[in-house]
Amino acid sequence: MTFLHNLVHRPRQLWLRRAIFQIHLWAGIALSLYVVVIALSGSILVFENELTGTTLPRGLSAWNPLCTAPIPEVMRSFRQACPGCTASLLVTPYPAVPAFQIRAADAQHRELNFIADPISGAILPQPRTWVDWVHDLHLYLLLGSGHGEQVNGVGAAILLLLSITGLFLWWPGIRNWSRGLRISLRSHWRRINFDAHLAIGIWTLAIVAWWSISGVYFAWYGPLEKAINTVFPVRAMLSPPMPPLAPHTGVPPTLAAIVAAARRASPHGRLFGIYNPSLTDPTVFVEMDLRDPGNFAYRDLITIETSSARVLTVWHYGSNVTLGDWILWSMFTLHFGTVWGLPIKILWSLLGVSLAVLSITGLIMYWNRYLRHHLG
Repeated sequence: MTFLHNLVHRPRQLWLRRAIFQIHLWAGIALSLYVVVIALSGSILVFENELTGTTLPRGLSAWNPLCTAPIPEVMRSFRQACPGCTASLLVTPYPAVPAFQIRAADAQHRELNFIADPISGAILPQPRTWVDWVHDLHLYLLLGSGHGEQVNGVGAAILLLLSITGLFLWWPGIRNWSRGLRISLRSHWRRINFDAHLAIGIWTLAIVAWWSISGVYFAWYGPLEKAINTVFPVRAMLSPPMPPLAPHTGVPPTLAAIVAAARRASPHGRLFGIYNPSLTDPTVFVEMDLRDPGNFAYRDLITIETSSARVLTVWHYGSNVTLGDWILWSMFTLHFGTVWGLPIKILWSLLGVSLAVLSITGLIMYWNRYLRHHLG
């Protein structure tokens, strides 16, 4: 019989399947703890904004969008509360987190976080919360942004290998293909565990594979963007080229002038965040929401010259025109699942939990088939 005939009708008889099984087995064992950690932390972070809102200090004013404190006043309060500190990011209030958030560093370059009252602009220190810890665990494995992203990229690549080999191992043959889609609760618990591993694996295969691909992309986005652009030309998802900066002359503009320039450049946008609000760097980066507040998938990203308030670039992020644009845009949106409302958030969170269950059921299968016979 030919290889193709056995693949279609009797895949379990193929020597290639046995080799792939060993790859899948040992890669799964090596990655099991990582998968559980990354899956459960990701499930939590689907609701990161909402959970961050629950960690705000008590006593803040009720946010009213019509009476929000002016940004220059918030920054003035920040300078008074933390002399010598430099703010790297200011996020304006929005429904999920109804207060100003400020990320800063002191003179010793220690990272600090502050909350500003949405009405008065009064500054309150914000110690690291459990949500921050989960965020750093998922994105950087608590190793820092450099090393953590690289380790995550390797983990995502192995997870992609598990997805590919798992699809091959799941295939039971043309006559029994539907058997791997369901779980029979009338069987012995070991069979239920086996069925659960197969069924969860096949039903979540597409999104887990995409999570893996996007995880690799986040670690090495530069080379992958070039590769995608070579095959599927990218237009809107490439940041605009930066023009040369003008020499510094005269009195630099105020933060209010910077904000006004951003609003003129994006008249339909809502100010979400400002990078470099202390105006210590040559440029300021402003995010303007074009849809729901906090929706990162559709924004005007504006670069402004600090010394002159001149708008340097306007990037209409989310205005996709080519297949390459959609691929790069989907790296973020499909990975996080936070831009299409509560039902998708709940679904994405459950899918993350199912990935952890997939890893656990795989370990139980290994115990049932091997360890309990050799260690019992």
